[in-house]
Amino acid sequence: MAPDRLLTIGEFSRLTRISIRMLRHYDEHGVLAPSQVDEWSGYRYYSRELLAVAGRVRELRDLGLGVDELAHAARLDGPTLAEVVRRHRERLVSEASAAAVRLHTADRLIARLEEHDMSTVPVTRTTIPARTVASVRGTIPTYADERLLWERLAGMQEAGAQPAPDALSVAVFHDDGYVDENPDVEVQLTVTAPFADTGDVRCREVPATDVALATLHGSYDGISEVMTALGSWIAEQGLRICGPMFDVYRVSPASGLPPEQWVTDVCVPVADSGTATGTTVGAG
Repeated sequence: MAPDRLLTIGEFSRLTRISIRMLRHYDEHGVLAPSQVDEWSGYRYYSRELLAVAGRVRELRDLGLGVDELAHAARLDGPTLAEVVRRHRERLVSEASAAAVRLHTADRLIARLEEHDMSTVPVTRTTIPARTVASVRGTIPTYADERLLWERLAGMQEAGAQPAPDALSVAVFHDDGYVDENPDVEVQLTVTAPFADTGDVRCREVPATDVALATLHGSYDGISEVMTALGSWIAEQGLRICGPMFDVYRVSPASGLPPEQWVTDVCVPVADSGTATGTTVGAG
């Protein structure tokens, strides 16, 4: 029986729905090598067995794998390749979640621009009273992981600490500026009386603090407008920032209410430009 005829690159291209240009590219990068290359003309020829390989390459390409990944994956057996695809799927899910957040942000910005919403967030200067708190401070992966600290703060019950009737739930951000990862954050809850430290839960006496305060109504998508209002107001009043920013959660995500009902007082400790260094909330 005569051996199967090899397919020309044009025939192989039509049958696999991979362009001739891309087939040459795949050959050069070790993704899909032809069965034979004519040493005089340089023409590439493909066996029929490579049709299935090309089909797999095309599927993986359509999943979003790059050339280097394709070169590795095309040589794997079924179970091993399935694990590669599974990991890639997890990456796609993560990217889809990030894209959903960006879409939400885009929709929100479009709505504001179309409505010509130029309203400003009210800012006031006030004093947060002194209080005794249970405190946990630590470095967390991102600001969104703040709940990890609140879970640790639950250990205050082991020390017999009791939340005050008018307890303030506060998160203090200790880094000098905004950080993309590993922020230094402290969470505090007002308690009825001092208690002995237990584990990583500390009893703290927080002094009264003079702050510029703006209230965020709803989800944290609106934090940019709040921070812009605070910064502009502080500059306009000729004040200086004298401590780490902190949030007071009036209605927090822990309430179980939908985001549109959350209420957060965003506080920036301030002092008059001519005064000595002011007290700070949660410093130390």
